[in-house]
Amino acid sequence: MTKLPYIQPERELHYNIGIVLLVLHTLAQTKNQKKVLTIDKIQSFCFLATRPTLLNRALRLANKEQTHIDESDYYTIETLSPNTEELYDRERLIIIMKILASKNFLSVEYSNTDGFLFDLTATGKAKAEQLNDGYFQKVRSFTELLSALQSQSPTKLNGYIISALKQEA
Repeated sequence: MTKLPYIQPERELHYNIGIVLLVLHTLAQTKNQKKVLTIDKIQSFCFLATRPTLLNRALRLANKEQTHIDESDYYTIETLSPNTEELYDRERLIIIMKILASKNFLSVEYSNTDGFLFDLTATGKAKAEQLNDGYFQKVRSFTELLSALQSQSPTKLNGYIISALKQEA
């Protein structure tokens, strides 16, 4: 008897590269063109963009507008039993960022106050704009909601996530 491989979609590299591209595309700059995405914020935003129920709880804690969530998004494995490993797995995100940089998709600037700030190059933005099908369409809408949290510090953002996770328990 041969064993069939079991692939965890949330661990698949190309899926995660797409999520990071969408987060960078939507959230790297404020409406005033100020760059705001540090590695900590990217990690938090990627975590929330793929967990709409937690996203809504975090938005509610920040007194921001929430979204309607399809019933199918309520009853997923991630919703019923969220894996917080992704929130703290910096190495995986660094690998994804290196891949994006190697493809000339990533732009990095240094700020004395915030450290390294990340954005997409024109090539990266063009690639992110191609991610419109299937689940990426949902993730794009969730990242647009996250713009309400762009100005939050990484500590405050993580506080919202931890509080949202505790509400779920």
